[in-house]
Amino acid sequence: MAKFVIAKNKKVSNSIPNDLVPSILSNLSIKSLKRFECVCKSWTLLFENLYFKSLFHKRFFSNNHSYYDDTSLLLYQAMNDNKLELYSLSGGKFENRVKLDWPNPFQEDVPKFQISGSSSINGIFCLTSFFLPNVRVVLWNLATEEFKVVPTSPIESVPYINVDIAKYGFGYDCVIDDYKVIRHVFCFPKNDIDVMLLEDATYDSFWEIYNLKSNSWRELEVDVPIGIEEKGVCLDGVFHWRGQNEFIDDEDDKAYLLSFELSTEKFVVTPILLGEDSLDFEFFWRDLMVLNGSIALISNYSNVDTFHICILGKFGVKESWFKLFIVRPLSCIECPIGVGKKADIFFTKEDGKLVYFDLNTQVIEELSFTGDGFWDKPIIYKESLLSIGEINM
Repeated sequence: MAKFVIAKNKKVSNSIPNDLVPSILSNLSIKSLKRFECVCKSWTLLFENLYFKSLFHKRFFSNNHSYYDDTSLLLYQAMNDNKLELYSLSGGKFENRVKLDWPNPFQEDVPKFQISGSSSINGIFCLTSFFLPNVRVVLWNLATEEFKVVPTSPIESVPYINVDIAKYGFGYDCVIDDYKVIRHVFCFPKNDIDVMLLEDATYDSFWEIYNLKSNSWRELEVDVPIGIEEKGVCLDGVFHWRGQNEFIDDEDDKAYLLSFELSTEKFVVTPILLGEDSLDFEFFWRDLMVLNGSIALISNYSNVDTFHICILGKFGVKESWFKLFIVRPLSCIECPIGVGKKADIFFTKEDGKLVYFDLNTQVIEELSFTGDGFWDKPIIYKESLLSIGEINM
């Protein structure tokens, strides 16, 4: 009883010692940090604290995200004859390079594809071809060498309409255990058709979605912006594209992130917070990537040689963007092409060679690749022996 009285009367502090705050808060996610900014002024200015930034960077990369478990890195390159070659990179410094063969479902002399997104989905790639008379979509399992040709949608068979298809997204809906392909479609009359005879026909843009289980396309009843980049990234069942609205005068409101949740089949628009400092520089390059399991935006400007990397905390909330890194000027670097596994950002050099920059060590390593045709983002690949046909069972 005496011990209980002593414990009850003992004064307990409700405050956290200032020297422990950075260490504790550095373990939180970006989303949680943004919520706690309103607690006090010092917490609002956390990322101006060099000690906190150092801790947060270290913890950010030490938390192993399942996105990278048992994965390898693929890279594809456009050759002089427009042929796309696909390579697998491995080793601690990506020193091992193996050329891979594309599938050839249409029996072409030289199959030409692009990969939707920046990763395989459960070992499956969504390949799109813009080089044939009709746009083709193929699902491909690299490990089993199995492929499935996705059927054309009904709109593609209308005789008096030309169809322009772009902005592909591919992912897995864990709620119904199904794979989906989403794309934007634009229709317009063929040149040899008398438009006056087609008064009842409408020519517009819309989104359509393909389900692997039903093996069919259907139109989505949505109204979303269409001024988005062709290539995007997929993470945790959500596909993302970067957009630019040219009809808005305010430069800070033009850029946005368009996200499509595969399970709910709903779009979310998140304005991109560029930051006051970015408005002082002329825009040069900006792209989306997945950085250690988070959606990130990498930007640079023509007036300066530094690269800014921002992380998104919560979809739909403009203020949840966090500027995580400002990368110092890198000599002889022309343009970043994407991110590899966790902390490796790949750049092309002025001499055409490929290098990667490690955000952890701040060291640049040169790869053995040479040439000017490095084609978009490196691809994260996770092998799976599951047959595409088994998905429909």
